[in-house]
Amino acid sequence: MVIKTLPDPLTRPNPNGLLKTQKNRRSVSATHPSIDRLDVTPQRQLPNAANFNSMCIITKNDLNRIYDNLDRRQRDKDAIQQEIARKNDMAERSAQLTRHWPNTIAGARERKLELKKIREQEDEEKRKAVDLEEEKYAAERRREQIETAKKLKYYETDRVKTFHSALLLTEVLKERELQLDMKKRIQQMRQTDEDEERRAIENAHHDFNKSEQEKREKKAQERAAITQYQLSQMERKRAQTAVEKQQDREEGEAYRQLAEQYAREHMEIERYRKATQNDIKHMYDKALENKHKIKKMEQQMDEDEDDELRIYAEAKKKIARIRREKELQAHQEKQDARDHMTGFLGTLQKRAEADYDTQIFRAQAQREAKELREEQEKHEKQQKMQESIVKHRQATMKRREAEKEMEERQEAEMNKKKEEADQLFHLYQQEKDKKRNQNARDLAELHLRQAQERKDREREVRDNEAQEVHRDKETNEIERQQFQDYAGRVITYMDENERNTYPLKKVYNEEMKRFDDLSQGYRRTGSSNSNSEKKPRSQDKAAFDKTKKNLGFQWEIPNK
Repeated sequence: MVIKTLPDPLTRPNPNGLLKTQKNRRSVSATHPSIDRLDVTPQRQLPNAANFNSMCIITKNDLNRIYDNLDRRQRDKDAIQQEIARKNDMAERSAQLTRHWPNTIAGARERKLELKKIREQEDEEKRKAVDLEEEKYAAERRREQIETAKKLKYYETDRVKTFHSALLLTEVLKERELQLDMKKRIQQMRQTDEDEERRAIENAHHDFNKSEQEKREKKAQERAAITQYQLSQMERKRAQTAVEKQQDREEGEAYRQLAEQYAREHMEIERYRKATQNDIKHMYDKALENKHKIKKMEQQMDEDEDDELRIYAEAKKKIARIRREKELQAHQEKQDARDHMTGFLGTLQKRAEADYDTQIFRAQAQREAKELREEQEKHEKQQKMQESIVKHRQATMKRREAEKEMEERQEAEMNKKKEEADQLFHLYQQEKDKKRNQNARDLAELHLRQAQERKDREREVRDNEAQEVHRDKETNEIERQQFQDYAGRVITYMDENERNTYPLKKVYNEEMKRFDDLSQGYRRTGSSNSNSEKKPRSQDKAAFDKTKKNLGFQWEIPNK
């Protein structure tokens, strides 16, 4: 049995003591994780003056369960690590055993990889073979294109173009012969067609005349029928005209009766209009008479109104006269008040003038005192200014004397430096003259070397020209042989096909003559180059002197 003290609910717990108790408990559980397994029960003693009422009795199983709960996490972690290590060890042993087994997934994968490598090697060999074939084919195509380009370039030369022009002329002549033959055949065919056409035209003309005769007869019959119809139509027209004239006479009689009726009605209307005008005139005269009466009545009313206005005007004039009298009275009162005020102001002004004289005297005295003070201050300022001018003049004289002494010393030093500079300049000029002479000698040697180099270059140019002439000669011979072969084949082909080869032969002879002229020109050029190599030295000397003068050098170079 284990006895443990329970906390008193009435007492306040000590946090420091509680933390210390938990720490001791953890240290004990960590140090002794399996006390129950070893069946070692730690000795626990009752506290002094223990209160049995505040104790709790715990069994051994409960205590072991509590300790198991405390260190369960660490045990689980250790178990997991051991399980992982065991599985890794087992997987490694399995891999070592099954590494070389042929019936496993890894073995099958390796075999597939090896087969894939073999297939890739075979494909690579096939691709290389195909690439080689393609290179051969491309080389053949390139060779054909180069030959075609050479042929086209050869055809673009003036010589071949001229020969082709002659070939074209030959073809044109052949075509012309064929066209002449075709023209003769066409003329024969045209003559035959003209005979047939003439016969056809004659037949058509006969048929046309026959049809025209029939048409004329038919038209004569139609004209006779039309004439008969027109005669009958004229008879009908005359009868219709007589009827229309009778109708016109009847209509005229009706119109005359209507005109007489209109005249009678017009006379009635005119008589009614005149009667109406008389009535209107009578009414107008009566209206004028009434208007005059109304006007007289209005004049009478105006006279009555004028009398009333006259009375009103007289009353208005009387009121205006009374108003003027009142205004004059008010003006007189204002004038009296103004005169009284003027007298009062005059009295005040006289008093003010007496006070003004006193003020003027006082101001004059103040101004004189102020002028006296200003003159004294001005005199003092002038004295101070004179003293400062004297001091400044003395200081300026001393400074100028010091500056003059300093300038004299500087001038002496400057003269000394100028003498030294003149000596240095003299030495520099001597060195410069020596250097100029040395440069002149070096330049003369340079000119000699340049002249020799120019001669070497000219010799090299002549050699190159000779080589170029030789190459041109060989090229000319090759071109001559090529043109001779090509023209011979073309002329032979044209002869076999019955063409006129005169233009071709003419161009061929001209080109061969030109080849001969070029060969002779190359021979002359070679001989002239060989002669020019033996030019005397005096000519080189003259050319060098001329070059020297052109360059602007006037001194003479001694001969070595």
